Amino acid sequence: MLKTPVEQLYLVGPARAKLFKKLGILTLEDLLFYFPRAHHDLSKFSEIKDLKMGEMVNIKAKILEVKTFRTKVRRFTLTQALVEDGTDSIVCIWFNQPFLTKILKPHEEFVFSGKTVVAKNKLQLQNPVYEPVKTEQIHTSRLVPLYSLTSSLTQKQLRSIIKTYLDKVVLPDYLPSDIMRKEKLFSEDRAVKTFHFPDDYASLKMAQNRLAFDEIFQTQLRVLKYKFQRQQKNSFQVKIPDNLNEKIASLPFQLTAGQTQALTVILEDFDKSFPANRLLEGDVGSGKTIVAALALWVLARNNLQCVLLSPTEVLATQHYQTLLKFFEEDGINVALLTSTQSRINNNPVTKATLISQIKSGTIPIIIGTHALLEKQVKFKKLAMIVIDEQHRFGVEQRSILKSMSNAHLLTMSATPIPRTLALTLYGDLDLSILKELPAGRLKIVTKIVAEENRAKAYKFISDQIESGRQVFVICPLIEESDKLGVKSATSEHKKLSDLFPQFQIGLLHGKLKPAQKESAMQDFKDNKLQILVATSVIEVGVDVPNASVMMIEGAERFGLAQLHQFRGRVGRGEHKSYCFLFSDDPQALSNPRLKAIEENSNGFELAEKDLQIRGSGDLYGTKQSGYDFKIATLNNLDLVERTRGYAEELLYQDLNLNHYPLLKQKIEAKPLVHLE
Repeated sequence: MLKTPVEQLYLVGPARAKLFKKLGILTLEDLLFYFPRAHHDLSKFSEIKDLKMGEMVNIKAKILEVKTFRTKVRRFTLTQALVEDGTDSIVCIWFNQPFLTKILKPHEEFVFSGKTVVAKNKLQLQNPVYEPVKTEQIHTSRLVPLYSLTSSLTQKQLRSIIKTYLDKVVLPDYLPSDIMRKEKLFSEDRAVKTFHFPDDYASLKMAQNRLAFDEIFQTQLRVLKYKFQRQQKNSFQVKIPDNLNEKIASLPFQLTAGQTQALTVILEDFDKSFPANRLLEGDVGSGKTIVAALALWVLARNNLQCVLLSPTEVLATQHYQTLLKFFEEDGINVALLTSTQSRINNNPVTKATLISQIKSGTIPIIIGTHALLEKQVKFKKLAMIVIDEQHRFGVEQRSILKSMSNAHLLTMSATPIPRTLALTLYGDLDLSILKELPAGRLKIVTKIVAEENRAKAYKFISDQIESGRQVFVICPLIEESDKLGVKSATSEHKKLSDLFPQFQIGLLHGKLKPAQKESAMQDFKDNKLQILVATSVIEVGVDVPNASVMMIEGAERFGLAQLHQFRGRVGRGEHKSYCFLFSDDPQALSNPRLKAIEENSNGFELAEKDLQIRGSGDLYGTKQSGYDFKIATLNNLDLVERTRGYAEELLYQDLNLNHYPLLKQKIEAKPLVHLE
């Protein structure tokens, strides 16, 4: 019954079903789980004699008379009902609803909820919600559910339909009874019905607890089931080369303790019989790439193939140039494949030649963008995939990655993940964290710049350039139509060119061809450009040690994680660096996100702050990760840890959940599109 298509439901029909589908309601089950966004407290009644102007009120009154007439001036219909409750009387009026004379009959008792206004020196209720007095009220006299709607659908219609089917259906419970007992949870049936139509706030909270538990528990089961199933696959066995320590000693810098520890656990992963699935997480500039490079080197010395995937061509090329130097002294072939470039050991080759060499296994290290995910790219012995900033890849691309051989997976992220997310959305990963920055890194000074101080900031920027430094300027996407940021970046470029005619200023936005982007980045690296104006294309990984100022326009339009990423583009060399946050918002100085970035330089602390400010869906793309939490928030670490414990216990006993058919059905109904 729960799978009944919505158009076949009594009270719905084909026309209304189209409106329901716009809300994502396709079946009876979707309808019952279409939860209210809020509740309007109409549980308290007022007496008519106590009413005051401008209040939202709830009265229980008997109808004395009802009449409908057309107004002479603007020619619309008015329906008036004179009602009384034993303390006084009041007129209720409705516009253009003449059918009400058939519903509102004299001598009948109704509940009216609405706002009091004054007309002709008398209080009136304008367009109140009305409902006959009965044993159970739906639209008045209670905590009334308010739903997100689409045009031509009213709260009253949706509420009535949901209530009709809640009364007809008994929802089966899929949760094991011992978990329900330990957690003191409502049954699913009671929770869903109470969440729509609670008796009071206490029961609403209990319903909320059960539904939030369900969402997090199901997520835990999905990610852990994937993790345990992955552990049943076979992977490549890897021998650690004897000269690894010599390779590490030949680096021009010393590894931090965190880097050494991360490399150690990655090498331990290689010793296991199943493919690893690890997230290497480190603040901007913490040196994740060298850890990954050493892991790639180990595999290449075992004559195995590895892929390093980057979200942008600019970053793929930067990784390629870095790793070429790293591998060339060992005679290891390194290839680059993007939509516009095919190279082996930095020599241009045709795409067909490169694909053929990858297939034959003669190239151990392949770096590229999503071009590497195309069907014609086949590997001989793909042992490891390293993904840089996986959240920048789309759902389809992630699904392809998941199905690529039994390779070890190493994901690198400079967006630190709060602990609650690490235990849920990312719960199928093993986590390595780089907490310290390489020696000699100076703290970046961050300031919110009020509009009246803009001229001072420009003078400071000019002085920095005069002393040999360089400046990034980031522009937000101001118009929806300007998705690639052409307009905002171009106008900023013109403004700064007029302001600083003495400096060379470059431009980088999403519409430029890859070769133009590459050229702009190279000119900036070579200090041929003193200022680079860019859209958020610059966010990930670009390395220009001489840049000392990051100026962010429209800073309030960016998320905390993004602002932290931008800031990490400077402070990568020996020079003191600065990040200026400009904003059109007059309240910018008290904006919680901008204050957080001004006061915190630690990415992990900022990630926790961002979770508090914005919630998980917005920040970590939980919707595109396949986890659309309607009720749960991921701020509750205790609940997250408990649900994980229950999920692990259940899966250890019964990985395929064969003893829990209803639970199995729930888990398999939603695919796991989250990459790891």
